[in-house]
Amino acid sequence: MADILTQLQTCLDQLATQFYATIGYLNTYHDHSPAIPPSDVPDAAPQLAKIPKNQHAHPVPATAAAQAKAAEQASPPPANASAANDPNAPPPPDSPRTFAARQRELARDLIIKEQQIEYLIKELPGIGSSEEEQEKRIQELGKELRDVGEEKERKVQELKALGRRLEKVLGAIETGIYGDEIPQR
Repeated sequence: MADILTQLQTCLDQLATQFYATIGYLNTYHDHSPAIPPSDVPDAAPQLAKIPKNQHAHPVPATAAAQAKAAEQASPPPANASAANDPNAPPPPDSPRTFAARQRELARDLIIKEQQIEYLIKELPGIGSSEEEQEKRIQELGKELRDVGEEKERKVQELKALGRRLEKVLGAIETGIYGDEIPQR
């Protein structure tokens, strides 16, 4: 098991990856329909048409974009246009129901990861205590570690003494059973 800081760094990396993937999904699979301005706000900004990727044109009002799109659809497409077979064309948008369900799932995943990060932060040692309290705790733990080490050394010596005593008892039993003659093995 990794220490808390390593786990925290891993979770932050995963959260950044989830943010990137979420934004990528939302950008790729939404239906590109213009937002409807609220009717009760009289000075709402005009709707802007979607700017195609890698184009440096200024945004235009959605009504002008809709008129241009209608004029474009009225003219016949060129004979060599095969937009359906273009591998660089964006995928079709998800249905509103699917898009909303996936949005909820992505949001839930982000919230869960954020909660994991909060939990790890709460588990960090020293959160909520001063530097003096932390130093005092380190000294207490050092003393406790020395005491446990000394107890371990006493138990090791006791175990060795019991081992020697057991060897003597087994030697006496072996001598009592076989007498002075010890069998060859």
